[in-house]
Amino acid sequence: MTLIAIHKGGWWGLLPWGVVFGLIALIELFLPEHTDNRHDEDEALPSGILVLHLIAHYGLLSYWAILFVQGRYQPWEALLSAMAIGFNAGASGIVIAHEMLHRKGAFWQFGAKALLAAAGNPYFYVTHVRMHHRYVGTELDYSSARRGESFYAFLGRTVAGQIRWAWNAEKERLTRKGLGVWSVQNYFLQVLGGSLLLLGAFWGAGGLWGAAAFILQALIANFLLEYVNYIEHYGLARRVEEPIRPWHSWESNKYFSRFFLVDLSRHADHHLHGAKPYHTLNALEKAPRLPTGYAGMLYLALIPPLWHAVMDKRIPTSTDG
Repeated sequence: MTLIAIHKGGWWGLLPWGVVFGLIALIELFLPEHTDNRHDEDEALPSGILVLHLIAHYGLLSYWAILFVQGRYQPWEALLSAMAIGFNAGASGIVIAHEMLHRKGAFWQFGAKALLAAAGNPYFYVTHVRMHHRYVGTELDYSSARRGESFYAFLGRTVAGQIRWAWNAEKERLTRKGLGVWSVQNYFLQVLGGSLLLLGAFWGAGGLWGAAAFILQALIANFLLEYVNYIEHYGLARRVEEPIRPWHSWESNKYFSRFFLVDLSRHADHHLHGAKPYHTLNALEKAPRLPTGYAGMLYLALIPPLWHAVMDKRIPTSTDG
């Protein structure tokens, strides 16, 4: 979809949004939950899918840059094309980066950083495992939305908080190693440096509008990331000393949410077993369920009174299972 959108230009830039947040969101309202926990033990295909996502996203970025060099876009078309690229960066790039950073090995870690650089996000690589997975649901986790908090309030709090936390965490880590915060070993700076290189490339390819389009796609990608963070843990509070349980993450087993987001929507099992490969995650009976798939939840999140009317009453009142 994204390739078609950027190739055709114009209003085609909205194609991925229309398909996912229009057609798929509507279909998932009527689809049953897909809770089958049978898994294929083969690791090659699931790992290959991650690699293909990485290659595909950088292939899209490269072709997009070529289109700028060729002068294919009017300014307004450049920004609409950024809508399509930003959608792919958020719905594919960051999602795959998330899976990669949970895997051991230099290749997977490099892939995660590369995809986050393309999405203009220098903090997620630092905060996700070291902050979010450790403190999920507590006041110490900027990625967990509190009960009564609107998406808009959460968006401002989480981004500022995660940037500050990531920088300080890297400063402390490097200090323990006898290094300064500006060291090349600073993960925050590594990803930021990659983003700046890509920004420079798009400035060279398309001038001011090329750079503006790259920045816009990054903003869109991170909007989608934090939207997903919002719906995954809204109102599910936990004490710091309390073990992580299935009821500390919202889950959706709608087919398209599972397929397109490589089982990210089976989020409760992911938080219980962070290193577990995506294709082996299970649906958990004790995890609270979202009323629909990830695409459809956007409409609720964007309208706070509607969100609170639907979601607040779904927050578990007890954790006795």
